[in-house]
Amino acid sequence: MKKARPLQLGAMAGAAVLAILAGWWLVDGLPPADAPETVAATSAAPAPGGAVPATAQPIGDARPAPDAMLNPSLILIFESALAEAQATGKAAFMAMAPGLLAKRLPAELVARAMGLLERYIDMQEAMQALPPPDAGDPASLRKTIEARAEVRRRYFAPEEIEGLFGDETRQDALMADKMALARDANLTPEEREAAAKRSEEALLTPEQREQRRAFTAQVDVQRQTDAMDARGASAQERFAERNAAYGYEAARQLAALDQENQDWNSRLDQYANAPPDQQAQLRESLFNERERLRLSGALALRSARPVPTAAGRTPGRSPS
Repeated sequence: MKKARPLQLGAMAGAAVLAILAGWWLVDGLPPADAPETVAATSAAPAPGGAVPATAQPIGDARPAPDAMLNPSLILIFESALAEAQATGKAAFMAMAPGLLAKRLPAELVARAMGLLERYIDMQEAMQALPPPDAGDPASLRKTIEARAEVRRRYFAPEEIEGLFGDETRQDALMADKMALARDANLTPEEREAAAKRSEEALLTPEQREQRRAFTAQVDVQRQTDAMDARGASAQERFAERNAAYGYEAARQLAALDQENQDWNSRLDQYANAPPDQQAQLRESLFNERERLRLSGALALRSARPVPTAAGRTPGRSPS
């Protein structure tokens, strides 16, 4: 272990890291990783440290274990502890680890988590030696995915792999499937979409599929909004298009958001264009406490963006 930060290549990276390396980032909206959660308490006995015996089952044979501790949230906790420690070696980090874990886990779980953490660090060290996949090559990406799975099998038992890394593994496999489908010239767009849907159904849980749909919907809404901004669509046109695509209630809420953003940008313009001796007073009268905290960043972002030419274009978003 040379540094703590290079080891941070666990569940927070996963499919996203492999996708970036393979030149395939956000094909149709890869959902972001879940936010960290507190791992639920469990009465299970501490697992023994050290690597798993060579008889460990392949990841495909693993089944979810009824163990609340074995879930991706624990990997997020490990990564958070590594980031906070910034240790320069494994020994130094492991000396700090009990205190770091105690801030993030119930006291009765710390001892068991220490054993899992040590194996996680060793696994990540081994992962660093793996070559990255060739950009845009699904076969190379699959080879990298299997190499990562083989490294995991050296350090964790099947139920641990499924609980801690199962979601990541399935996201990686889905990404490889989508890349291969995109490169298959024999498929029509309809066939490609149907095959991608079958892959999602086979690999992802219902919760993961819903998360992907929600994220993709957000991307679609933003693309539509950008297109309407670019041509200067009127409020009536924007409402009609959104109503047709997403329904009345969504169109109403998006119209309200448009109005909120226009109001925010109007106040930013008033503040930015005022003489310096008036800005202090305008800062207090135009913005609430939350907005004032973001005022400097909003102005810096506006200055870095091209000047809008379309009537509907809004150079900044309200922080509320």
